Amino acid sequence: MLSDLIHTYPVLLWTLVYTLIAALVISLLWDKLKWWWLNTWYVFPAIGKLNSLSKDLHQLQDGSGWFKSERTLCQDYKTFVQVQSENDFEQRMTYLHKAGDNGRSLTPLAIWVLVIGFVFIEAQGFSYVLAGYTVPGASETTQKYAAVGIAFIVSALCVLLTHFAGHELYVSMKIKRARKDWIEDGGKSKLRSRSMPLTAPQHLDDDQPEYTQVSNRVGTDASFVVAWATLAFVLMIAIGATYVRVQSANKLMGDIVTTQKAELRERGSAAAGLDLAKQNVIPEADGKQSQDADGKAVDEAAQYDLHGYWVTFFILAVLFVFLQALGVFFGYRWGFAGENSKAAFKALGKGRFLTYGDVRSASQQYIDKAQTQLENLHQRMIQRHAEQGNGVAIHPNKSFLEFLDVTEQQDTAYRKKKRDARHTEQSQADEDLEIAKQRSPRVTPAPAAVVAPAPAHVTDDDAQLDAALHQLDQLGEDAKAKLAFLDTLSETLYDAVKAELQQRKQAKQSATKRRAAEMEDLL
Repeated sequence: MLSDLIHTYPVLLWTLVYTLIAALVISLLWDKLKWWWLNTWYVFPAIGKLNSLSKDLHQLQDGSGWFKSERTLCQDYKTFVQVQSENDFEQRMTYLHKAGDNGRSLTPLAIWVLVIGFVFIEAQGFSYVLAGYTVPGASETTQKYAAVGIAFIVSALCVLLTHFAGHELYVSMKIKRARKDWIEDGGKSKLRSRSMPLTAPQHLDDDQPEYTQVSNRVGTDASFVVAWATLAFVLMIAIGATYVRVQSANKLMGDIVTTQKAELRERGSAAAGLDLAKQNVIPEADGKQSQDADGKAVDEAAQYDLHGYWVTFFILAVLFVFLQALGVFFGYRWGFAGENSKAAFKALGKGRFLTYGDVRSASQQYIDKAQTQLENLHQRMIQRHAEQGNGVAIHPNKSFLEFLDVTEQQDTAYRKKKRDARHTEQSQADEDLEIAKQRSPRVTPAPAAVVAPAPAHVTDDDAQLDAALHQLDQLGEDAKAKLAFLDTLSETLYDAVKAELQQRKQAKQSATKRRAAEMEDLL
């Protein structure tokens, strides 16, 4: 069936195949293609972006000294610079390690190409099986199209289901292993103490067992719904396809046997009708016996062919099940169990960054390329200005690192502005609440639990600082809650708390170094 369509419309079908493969390759290599295209488009002769930017000699009026073309180039290249601190790198590595996903990766390109090949092979086989049964009574062409379409749908469903079943098995087996370790440990610790997303400090469960760390990131609910559904679907398709093949073979052999026996009867009737002076005429009993013997030979030959068909169909069914098992293995072998492991893996360069030095080296390559393009732009701008010969000479001298510093400062200022806006909003809400209380003097408020006074209601600066530090201490190791509390402080109090925390950290580090020196002297 599929081969008939290939012979009929070869250009259309192969164009579709090549388009699908190209789309898959582009999606997997999208980042590299974007980087290649950016550099190619910038240096393209005559119509390249570097050439067009060099014509824009307008300087920004914000007093920064930047030219508009400089800012545009730096902004284009900044999207490829992965800015992350060493702490962020360690947090992501720790997340992968504690989730049990360290060393795993996404499904490779070669595996996806192999899976697509499986789809076409399975579709080819199913199209032959379904031919003639998809749309009974329709024309042969309609049946061909329907058979190929349904065959591709079934094949695609098999690929998707087996992939997700393999991933589900990997996640569920990791959860079951963690639960088993928890039971063997006697339940001394909680199986899951808290949710640990990638945004949370990953050291919060350092003191907890490995099974708790895994459960905090993967979960505690093992499920095999997709796996069982996939198994049922695969068996149903394998048994159904084999049944259709067997019935088709039985029908084919039945038609062949009927045709051959009819030919034998016609041959016998023709021989009996000859009149050659009735000499050498085979007796009727002998003729019937000969026809029966020939018919028996035809039946035996048909049975041999049928047995060969059945064995072949069984082998095809086993091969189909094996291919689906291979798809499950691919889903099990690649992928991640942690809820944020995929995001952490991508942030770590998809396995390219094993140390923070690798991150710096990779970022430095982009920074160096951006700086080279910026210097080329400067030369072209100066040359363009000299050719025009008007106005005061220009001296573009900004660097890409300066742009990164400026944007970082702008981001910091934006976050500060948002924090001040939240503080103003909170202060206004407190004032409105106070006014509402004053307007309702007869209402006696219910007794409330004693908590640390909010810094916004304390007049003395030292008292406000002590109250804020006390509130931070009460929050324990919950870094997210601490950050939320700090956002409610005024700018002055925020700076005072920050300075005090820095002093505490320096004092702690000094004490640690002093104790280490004392122990080294003693030993």
